Amino acid sequence: MLVYSGLRLVLLLAVGGLLYLTGARGLLLIILAFLLSGALSLVWLDKPRGQASAGFGRLMGRMNDKIDAAATKEDDADTSADDETGSEAETSEQKS
Repeated sequence: MLVYSGLRLVLLLAVGGLLYLTGARGLLLIILAFLLSGALSLVWLDKPRGQASAGFGRLMGRMNDKIDAAATKEDDADTSADDETGSEAETSEQKS
């Protein structure tokens, strides 16, 4: 993810430098630099973008697994607490 972001930044600065040398200044320079570097990154940075998105997907998958494990653990704890409460209620009813 950091590699892709770094490459995008380098590309933005390079395009901005080239536009500056060609005479673009101010807001026009900024807008053109972002538009051109964005278009170029779609072609030139395809592989790093795919790697970054795969890494991000794995990270989100691990987070979802941890959330699911915590939810399952909580559900199991609730179920065992309900079982204990239910058996105490049955014992009380049997004594009556």
